[in-house]
Amino acid sequence: MAIVSEVINRIPVERLIARTPDNRKRLEELQEILTGAEPKKATQQVAAEERAQRRVHLEPRKSDVSTEETVAYQNREIVKVMRTMAKHCTQKFRIYGKPCDCGQRRHILEIEDLAEDTVQMVDNPNVYYRIIEVGKELEPKVTLDAIGTGHYDDEYPKYARTYRDLCKQLGFGDLELDSLEKPEPGKYFPEEVRANE
Repeated sequence: MAIVSEVINRIPVERLIARTPDNRKRLEELQEILTGAEPKKATQQVAAEERAQRRVHLEPRKSDVSTEETVAYQNREIVKVMRTMAKHCTQKFRIYGKPCDCGQRRHILEIEDLAEDTVQMVDNPNVYYRIIEVGKELEPKVTLDAIGTGHYDDEYPKYARTYRDLCKQLGFGDLELDSLEKPEPGKYFPEEVRANE
């Protein structure tokens, strides 16, 4: 108890009543009163710890995968989804002539997400911005209502060609539109599936 009363007697009453907004300053003053340590050391120590915490947080994680490998992977994933979209465009977003929600909005968002991630990793992101732009142009045209009107039926094959060209720009060769034409009933399905139609 004697130590506590001695400490209280050393601290001015104003310090006990008025709060200092900077807690570090109060800690320094208290440390100086109790131990005689220099407040600058405490401030430097706290500041160094804060910098170390920020540095760890902002420091990129080391990976065995290079940026080039990551970009190649991203490009491959983008191309896979763009080929699916090209197929849907060629089929005019219909299954046996009926408008369908074949996941095209999900595909557009997936392409956009992959392209946005890749933009940060490349020196010339123009092709990725174009990929995002095409998706944003196409998105309102692929709702069930828009497909059902038939207003965009002439535009869908153009988007298929655009996706093919974007695949080429990413280095994935020619996308054969002939192989993506509307499937004939029975051509890709077993007999029992056709019989149930």
